[in-house]
Amino acid sequence: MGAGRAFLKRPMDPDITIRLFSPDDFSAVCELEQGEKGSPYGAAVFVRQASVIFCRTFLVAVCKGTVVGYTIGAAAQAAPGDGWVLRLRVADRYHRRSIGTALLTTLLTAFAFLPVRRVLLTVAPENHPARALYHSMGFEETGFLPGYFGKGEDRLVLSAALPLRKDR
Repeated sequence: MGAGRAFLKRPMDPDITIRLFSPDDFSAVCELEQGEKGSPYGAAVFVRQASVIFCRTFLVAVCKGTVVGYTIGAAAQAAPGDGWVLRLRVADRYHRRSIGTALLTTLLTAFAFLPVRRVLLTVAPENHPARALYHSMGFEETGFLPGYFGKGEDRLVLSAALPLRKDR
């Protein structure tokens, strides 16, 4: 899969395309990564490095030429067979349009081409919409990490075995 090549188009919304990150997506992804209170520099450094390190698992959702979401996955070096969802973000005005589902589904497909057999992620306990999405995809809560990102930044650990069960 080369940069910019579309490999999933959601039939329910023909305007949404999921494809690999390309350098032209840099500014839009930085804006999503930064959010309302993040650091522009920190976002830029992360996105630039992620685009090199995770080039096969850095995906964007595009609607009519505009990047509206992204996800980044990684195969774990310390635990062969494990993959991590490092980021999954969708612009607020595009929530509830199955873009997160499409991004996650495509990332799980990309993991199938790597030696990934189990996928893990962390999520804030109070992020109920994200937790609902992950549970609907077959992820189960497997741990709790108090203060994972600092004081007051607790995370739930969720995991799912690949391939996902078909009954979800």
